[in-house]
Amino acid sequence: MDELAVANGQHLIVALMTGGGGLILFWTDRRSAPSRALALGLVLIGVRLLLNADQQGAELPLWRVVLLARLVESAAIITGIEWARRIGLTATDALRRTVHWLFRVAQLLVLVFALMQVGYLLLAPEAATSDIEGPIRVRGYEWALFAPVLGSAALLAGIAIVILLITRTDPVESVRLRALLFASPLLLAALVIRESWVPLVLSAGLLVFLAGTIRYLILQSQRAQSLSEFLSPEVARLVKLRGTDVALRREKRRISAVVCDLRGFTAYADRQDSDTVVGLLERYYAVVGDVAAAHGGMVKDHAGDGVLILVGAPVPHRRHARRALRLARELSERVTALLDGQTDALGVGIGVASGEVTVRAIQGGGRLEYVAVGSAVNLAARLCQRAGSGEVLVDAVTLEEVERYDERPCLQRLPDEPVKGFETTVIVHRLLPDSAEIATIR
Repeated sequence: MDELAVANGQHLIVALMTGGGGLILFWTDRRSAPSRALALGLVLIGVRLLLNADQQGAELPLWRVVLLARLVESAAIITGIEWARRIGLTATDALRRTVHWLFRVAQLLVLVFALMQVGYLLLAPEAATSDIEGPIRVRGYEWALFAPVLGSAALLAGIAIVILLITRTDPVESVRLRALLFASPLLLAALVIRESWVPLVLSAGLLVFLAGTIRYLILQSQRAQSLSEFLSPEVARLVKLRGTDVALRREKRRISAVVCDLRGFTAYADRQDSDTVVGLLERYYAVVGDVAAAHGGMVKDHAGDGVLILVGAPVPHRRHARRALRLARELSERVTALLDGQTDALGVGIGVASGEVTVRAIQGGGRLEYVAVGSAVNLAARLCQRAGSGEVLVDAVTLEEVERYDERPCLQRLPDEPVKGFETTVIVHRLLPDSAEIATIR
């Protein structure tokens, strides 16, 4: 009885560690589809070990408990293969379909294996649940029946994993795939060895695999930090929290675009040395970045002295137009103050437009680029070109968006004029300085 209690305790400890590890993984990386599948697989392994402890706690193993344990065991294997299949979605197009079907056939074979076990338990419950002497708990005829099916599934999944490891796939996920490859002999051995040895062998295999998982999480954190150096903080945060798939998803969204550039900059750059010009641009970009961040905007592009700021993407803002107007006003004031100390006649012009655009992050050249495509972005750029030094020009849609909340900023309507790229004339307003209405926008 003491020996049985020790065996039950071992199974319970490993079950809690394995299932708890799955829950921790889900909590730390739940935005990742592969990690969700892996977390579920670890939880199922924990449940399987708990059922195993229940078997050993009974004087005679109940075939119903054994049946449930075998089904959970097969579900854990299928889920583990699904984790690897989802990693395969990051492979190149030429190999993605190949590894997908290798994993799918492997999952189908595991399902057949589960059905064979169910049939065996129903047809011969005493033989299926009785213990045998020796280190291997599988009889010769059981091995002949089940090993070809399960072995074929393991072989196909192993081929797919090797293909992923030797070809271009997500390098961070490859860390976990290599760990699985090293841990597989121990994990597979736990299916056939004597029950009393299962906790030790399974613990060793899981330790190897969890070492790879911890390394994966560290690399993911380092990747997110590196992304922030190449992307705006908002896009980097979107990729880190919601995954690349969400960042790459195309969607339509109402936003406001703010475009600004410097007046007289070309002549200034011709007269000054390059170090002086770069120094001015650095201070100018710093001011633009500070003002944009203060009002929830994202600096989308720098093109010389021109800057595009998006308000409402990638982070949505219900009152994006109000934020854009306040941003434009403060930006005009601070950039004008920055340029006042220059000997050359420099100024800043700003255009603001709102409307529905298509936003998404696109992959190209080995990096992610966040794009917003729509007439609002084009109109903001045209208004910026038209704006004089110190002027902020605003389109009618932005004004309508602000007035929707019973606020009317201090704007002066300008004569309607055709705008390049637009078939009809565009209603344009000039944002007047020292507007109390805009100053109070939150």
